[in-house]
Amino acid sequence: MTASNLEDIGEAFFEIERREGLYDWKVGGISVWVLLRSRLFRTITQNANLYDWATAKRFELPADAPLYKGANAAGLLWSAAHGRAKAPVNAGEPDFRNLKGVKAIVVPFATRNAANPLEEKFSQPVIDALGTDALVFGVGMWDKLSNRARLEDFNEMFIQKYGTFASISVRLLLRSRDYKKYQRVVEFIEREVGVSMAPYDVFPRWMLRSFIAERRGYRKLLAATSAKTVYMVNAARMSFQAAAQSLGMKIVEIQSGVFSKYSLQFSWPGSPKVDYLPNEILTWGEYFTAGIEHAADQNIRVIGSTKEFDAVRDANLKRDSNQVVFLTQPLVGNDILRAAIEFARAKPKFKVIVKMHPRNDLEDFKKVIEAAGGAPQNMTLMQSERSSLEVIAESEVAVGAFSTALIEAAGLGTKVAILRLPGWQHLAAMVDGGYASAFDSAEELVANFENLRVAADKYFFYGHRADIASLVRLG
Repeated sequence: MTASNLEDIGEAFFEIERREGLYDWKVGGISVWVLLRSRLFRTITQNANLYDWATAKRFELPADAPLYKGANAAGLLWSAAHGRAKAPVNAGEPDFRNLKGVKAIVVPFATRNAANPLEEKFSQPVIDALGTDALVFGVGMWDKLSNRARLEDFNEMFIQKYGTFASISVRLLLRSRDYKKYQRVVEFIEREVGVSMAPYDVFPRWMLRSFIAERRGYRKLLAATSAKTVYMVNAARMSFQAAAQSLGMKIVEIQSGVFSKYSLQFSWPGSPKVDYLPNEILTWGEYFTAGIEHAADQNIRVIGSTKEFDAVRDANLKRDSNQVVFLTQPLVGNDILRAAIEFARAKPKFKVIVKMHPRNDLEDFKKVIEAAGGAPQNMTLMQSERSSLEVIAESEVAVGAFSTALIEAAGLGTKVAILRLPGWQHLAAMVDGGYASAFDSAEELVANFENLRVAADKYFFYGHRADIASLVRLG
């Protein structure tokens, strides 16, 4: 068979996990499957051509971006962790002379708003609440503009320092039974999905090597602080998390996107005890984790909506009953745009807004519009002129596939229509719960448009906002 959707692929993973006892698979005390699982899932969905990956615009820093020009912050922090901290030589360089004064660690999200790239909206409330008690790491390209010590620089450093040791360790630790187990896993998934797992059809020893080298380096680094808690957005950095937990630190994940049964960082059927995962997850509302089997001993705490969301919800913007917003996103953006064009032509009396995701390419969208014979007069393509939250709050209906913005729409009292495009199963719980309606095509949406309904309890999706400062003090 060939898997045609996310559900088929996810269930193939869950089945082989049961058959092979993958949650308990350890090599030299390392939980191997925890390292491999999400990477293999992403690879098989790519190879299955579930999504149009070419539509996800690759991020690059602007050519005129003001890069940080001081001494390498990762090198400065590493020296400080080994008792060789020095006063900053140049203005703007970080001061790491008081690492023992660090009470908590913060790891932001790599994705930022280009208008304010040094402020990452999910972790910023925690950073503000912790103040000088926090050591904030840099993550991703945007932090090349900051003086934060970037995890990418540390990963490269640790491979240079400990890569040989790690390579030898992997060679000694892996046994024939491990290679055979991995081969059975690959063969089962390839057979069930009907797609090759390449380049991961052979056991990726480099992943184990990287984990060992990075865990060793981060353990030395984090041990130089007095931190008891690590706050992370998108907590999928297993080597960092393993190092922190080995020192008795608590990992708290700050939500940044959708959790679903097929989000393999969060969903663990049977709720086993799983190494390296966050000890606690701070979520926006009950909806996000309801009904999903997460790892044992993992505390879920609802902290309510973000400041940005609350501001729009409290504004009580006037809703236009004749306005419909289509929310595009990477991977299925072109398909959503085509549906918007078809809908706009079928509903000429409606004002149709296509709100572009930052990672969708305008030139690609122009080509889609041209191929469709031009844009209908009642359709507007909108980039960053206004926030998606404002546009959603003013619209009668929000349409998309599996974007977090559709959950935001439910939380703002906007009717939600889901197009059954690849990946829509991430929001299947909205349909199953009666909070949204799903359609196979724009034509079907048009035919059933009058039957769309508003979700009953807006606060089920985004709860009342918690006092982050109090939460941080509680740990």
